[in-house]
Amino acid sequence: MKNENKLISFRAFSIGFSAALLALACGSDDKNNTDDGSKPVVANPGPTDILPPPKQETCADNPLLAGCTPTAPTGGPAVAPKPTNEGDLAKAAAENVLAANCGQCHGPALTPQQAQAGMNYIDDIDELVKTGKIVPLNAAGSRIIQRMVKGEMPPVTTGRTVTAADINIVSEYINNPRFWPDYAGQIVDCSDKGQLYDNDQLYTDINRDLGGQDADDRIFLRYISISNRFTAGTCADALDKDRDAMTKMVNMLSIDTGIVVPEPVNPDETLYRIDIRDLKWDRAISVEGIAFNDVWEAIAANNPYAVELVGDDADDAKEDTATAFPVMFSDQMMDVAIIGNLYYAIIDVDVAQPLADFILNVLDIDVDQNTLDEEQIRAGTTQSRISRQDRLVQRDDIGVRLGALWQSFDFEDNANESIFEDPFGFTPGGTEAIFTLPNGMLGFIIADANDVIVEDSDILLDTNQNNFRALTAVSCSNCHATGLIPVIDEVREIAVANARDIGLDRDEVEQLEGIYVSPAEFARQVTEDSERFYQSALRGAELAVQGGDPVSNVFIRFDSQDMTINDVAGDLGVTPGDLDDDLDLLDPTLAVLKRGTLDRDDFTAVFVDSLCVMSTNLENQPDVAVCDAAAAALQ
Repeated sequence: MKNENKLISFRAFSIGFSAALLALACGSDDKNNTDDGSKPVVANPGPTDILPPPKQETCADNPLLAGCTPTAPTGGPAVAPKPTNEGDLAKAAAENVLAANCGQCHGPALTPQQAQAGMNYIDDIDELVKTGKIVPLNAAGSRIIQRMVKGEMPPVTTGRTVTAADINIVSEYINNPRFWPDYAGQIVDCSDKGQLYDNDQLYTDINRDLGGQDADDRIFLRYISISNRFTAGTCADALDKDRDAMTKMVNMLSIDTGIVVPEPVNPDETLYRIDIRDLKWDRAISVEGIAFNDVWEAIAANNPYAVELVGDDADDAKEDTATAFPVMFSDQMMDVAIIGNLYYAIIDVDVAQPLADFILNVLDIDVDQNTLDEEQIRAGTTQSRISRQDRLVQRDDIGVRLGALWQSFDFEDNANESIFEDPFGFTPGGTEAIFTLPNGMLGFIIADANDVIVEDSDILLDTNQNNFRALTAVSCSNCHATGLIPVIDEVREIAVANARDIGLDRDEVEQLEGIYVSPAEFARQVTEDSERFYQSALRGAELAVQGGDPVSNVFIRFDSQDMTINDVAGDLGVTPGDLDDDLDLLDPTLAVLKRGTLDRDDFTAVFVDSLCVMSTNLENQPDVAVCDAAAAALQ
């Protein structure tokens, strides 16, 4: 008989910005590794021949482990000062990725004579630029990126590759013009051309499009715009990342089986139409106890930039679509809809239930029975890159439809337990889950030690967030831009070798061998699920299956980067020149734009009042009562 008391369901696959750091360093100092990367085998181990588990990483090995204070890549003294601004944090994250993946062969602890190819500065982006291995604003043309993408580094002899999420961290730092002001002139923009797409033009185009649609369909039609980016000075043909982000956003928030490609309705393709029925957004939902008639209304209610306009064109559009908000801007929607409890409600996850209940009752997965029946696969590792405790990853088929659930289980840091001593039962410390949505896109859930579904994680790190906590679902989407991430199992061989000493009987050993599959089989399943579901959905949405995640890229730009006068002008629907002329008419908070940048939260606080002032010459503008209330709130 199998010892059912030892069986426990495990949760969640790795997510978050630093979950990208699952790839191991070029080479290894693990004394339990053989030259070919395999683990030594103890023949017929007896009570005294216990095969030790692999050495866990320490903060000295990897400064981005959870709970570590940032240190030099060699484990030297703490870096001072600690990065505090976005550029420094992004640079530190990129350098840590390079150090973690290739520092063993190219790190600063080596002399040029000891380092492979004489290169011992892999963690120094400035030096990589000087030597031509990184080309600012051109990740695709940078030798460092090319070699990682091709799998040439780390060498194929190690049997390991850099994850796509790791590569994305470095690529996005290289490609971000804000981090390379001396090279920014190489970026072609239209900020000096006076581009303007104001709310009058916006509603003119919406009504023109509505006029060509069936009357019965109009109440389900909504519009998403990226014209604020156009008005801010970005050339129309340079907005593809924003277009891709918008397309991915609506599909990762859909619970319908089909993939939706928003339809452009104006010549510059900055205004798009969707039918909320195609996404199952026409259903009523509840967010934190507040009921909404449909998903669109829930997003609008949580979007501080969603302001009802009045005027002939705005009134006509509102009547046809039966909503006060026929249009919202893509990045403003993204800032609220892909995070937290609103995100969970949109993808039909009830945060009032434990994660285990969602898995059993909604996905129709009996995890414990699958363990007994050996109808799941697992991999356990000490090299999670985001935890100093062991971590376990598990896959089950979704029962109610085609799809897969991937879970990862994080140990309690203070419990100091080990999957090598008990591969079936241990204390949950935190849970992350990735499951395929009906259309093949990925859904994400974080749960705490009590299996309560939560908005962010106190275990996983995302340096893009102000509090460094991984946030559902933007952190997850960033890490899993190209799909699921493989983990190399270290449990099976050691647990089987030590079976007598850790108390496993014959049935449990057979069960362990059936569930903890070989690294090749685990990697095959990861690839199959990524390609069959997620990457197939991306192709259906006409999105790239490789490269960075457009959703998290736009989210981070909108939510985390300070705003220039161009950014503010775009959100207000005026040219930067007109905004500069009228800054004295606006709240003093905006005066900083004359000489510098503005925090996004500071702008959000004065947005409605600013919109009211800057819209006085338009036919469609916020209602007087709304403007009076906004002005009073600032007194």
